[in-house]
Amino acid sequence: MTLARALVPLWLVCLACGASPPPAAGGDAKSSPPPAKAEAKTPEGKAGAANPHAGGMVSTAVKPKGPPREITPSGERRAEKAAELSFEVPKEWETQPVTSPMRVAQFVVPGPGGDAEMVVFRFAGGAGGIDANIARWKGQFVAPEGKTIDEITQTSKFEAGKLSVTLVDISGHYKAAERPGSTTMIDEDDYRMLAAIVEGAGDPFFFKLLGPGKTVTLWAKPFEDGLRAASAGA
Repeated sequence: MTLARALVPLWLVCLACGASPPPAAGGDAKSSPPPAKAEAKTPEGKAGAANPHAGGMVSTAVKPKGPPREITPSGERRAEKAAELSFEVPKEWETQPVTSPMRVAQFVVPGPGGDAEMVVFRFAGGAGGIDANIARWKGQFVAPEGKTIDEITQTSKFEAGKLSVTLVDISGHYKAAERPGSTTMIDEDDYRMLAAIVEGAGDPFFFKLLGPGKTVTLWAKPFEDGLRAASAGA
């Protein structure tokens, strides 16, 4: 070995083999930060149906709602379809691309309290019976002091042709995951949910209009009217 090669600095050898150079004299060695963990995907981020009762850790980050919009409902409705179910929505509602395999239709609902959302879900097997789903919806609200969750919940039923519709109306402090299995938490006062279970067309359909109380209240009757116009067919 020549003297020149013997004098090759150690740090050059380290660089050649991909290792980190040794710390400078008198300095403190610092360990490399651990590799970042891959972001976990929620069930709605995967292809295929997800468990509608899925839980998971939740955070308090909420994507901002649209601003309040002063709107006078025109009374006009347009036809929409989800799988074999036909129904109607106010013409002012904005159709959106579905963001999950569990969703078969979704809409932005403008109003004076800020945007609400109306989503139509369908789950293979039905996602439990009527009572189980009503109990789950109740569990997404916090009753005000001095009242029970049953006192802030109204339930009714009606027929739409050959379809049976169960309508649930809850107002109060909403505190639940943004969607089943989501890591985003909605924690809002003065929220209202109008939810409906539509049976008679195979697996039931679940309608959920959720958002600021002022906005949902504005559209409460048009929402029900659209369900009363529902029908099932190929």
